[in-house]
Amino acid sequence: MDSERSLKDWFLFSGNRLTVTGILALTCFGCLTIFGTLDVPYLSILSDGDTIETLFQTLVGVLITGMTLVVSINQLVLSEEFGSLGRQRERMEKSMAFRKDSEREFQWTGPPEPERFLSTLINTSVDRAETVQEAVKGSSDQLLRDRVDQLVDRIATSADGITDELEDASFGEFTIMRAALSYNYSWKIYLVRRLYWVHQESLSEEAQEAIDDLVDILELFGPAEEFFKAHYLQWELVNLSRRILFTGIPALIFSVSAALYLKPETVSGTVLSVPVLVWLINVGVTLALIPFFIFTAHVLRTASIAKESGAIGPFILHESERAPLFDWED
Repeated sequence: MDSERSLKDWFLFSGNRLTVTGILALTCFGCLTIFGTLDVPYLSILSDGDTIETLFQTLVGVLITGMTLVVSINQLVLSEEFGSLGRQRERMEKSMAFRKDSEREFQWTGPPEPERFLSTLINTSVDRAETVQEAVKGSSDQLLRDRVDQLVDRIATSADGITDELEDASFGEFTIMRAALSYNYSWKIYLVRRLYWVHQESLSEEAQEAIDDLVDILELFGPAEEFFKAHYLQWELVNLSRRILFTGIPALIFSVSAALYLKPETVSGTVLSVPVLVWLINVGVTLALIPFFIFTAHVLRTASIAKESGAIGPFILHESERAPLFDWED
């Protein structure tokens, strides 16, 4: 089960999109080749020149239509950059307001790079959690101390793994998004707030302030994650449109050539007991479908990110994020 989950996560998230595209293309080519060895009915159909011409004429139309959609994709990306001076100034003011809020929490300007900013945010949350731990050490509520110890250990363990991932990452790579999605700040906010209300009577004023400070730093993680996610998805759309164009043009040229010149009477012989005509048709069809496979690989990741990231704030939409830590009935 774990290996299946790991393979699924690789295919949807962490796997290089070009590698996923290559797997889809090889699978398509392999299936077409297997079908091409069957005498009935596949091989008989391919011996008909009209069928081959119709096939590649259809692929030419599909490729032209698909490549024109790239224009729409680019318009979607660029639409976020267009706007009046007032709108651009409003965006700038909101960004600066967030930076000032983070500076107050960090007690310094904070790094400008997204990966270092997230690392600083995560490390600061660990420091704040340890401050809460120090504040409740003198409490007579043993259950409170035990729960805070467990909470701090969970936050520190989570932070160690994520900061290691971010150390050599750069913006545009999926590593940053994977780290942001893995931190699960919403669940941490819920745990801290519930801990506060369950043990409110046992908390000193110092401990209450420490908890408020911890929640404040966790709250900054939400808008930061959403901001980086939006820009990462823009980068993915740009990469998608470029790759579709780069692969679509050769595929279009090959498909046009095949529709015009690839005839059963002009190709003869076999390779590995498979007719050369079948090899050429399979290569042409696979090449024509590569832009679609690129689109599939990118959409699988972007759609999965949108689903996994859920809603901003303290609400936990996914069952997998509700990792049990305390038995609140104790």
